Amino acid sequence: MVDYKRFIISIVTGAVLGVACIIGVGLRVPGGYADNIGYLIGIWAMRVVLGIIIGLAGGIILIKGEGWEKWVNAGLRGTLFGIIVSAAVLLMDQYVGYSTFVAGIAYGTIIDLVATFFTKKKKEEKIEKD
Repeated sequence: MVDYKRFIISIVTGAVLGVACIIGVGLRVPGGYADNIGYLIGIWAMRVVLGIIIGLAGGIILIKGEGWEKWVNAGLRGTLFGIIVSAAVLLMDQYVGYSTFVAGIAYGTIIDLVATFFTKKKKEEKIEKD
């Protein structure tokens, strides 16, 4: 079942990090922002797609546990999806931006940790009410 709160948080986080990515990539590509608007929108869209994937992946457990293991699981899961999505970006990147690839890996980790942080309270509060 989809945790819609996690899903929305992941998409919003991906969109915000995508804006940061546009700023960074726009500074390094020849021609700046105006000449590369389609490319920059594509980079932003890939960060949103990363958020969508991570938002839907909340049930994937790589490391079992509810303590620190939950955070390691979120970090590894985000890193894994960051590598997959960033590899796709790298393979089609006309500028072969390794910094964009590395940023995507970091953004995947950040998105998953943020989504896990904001959705953990809901589960903990539910346990306390029972």
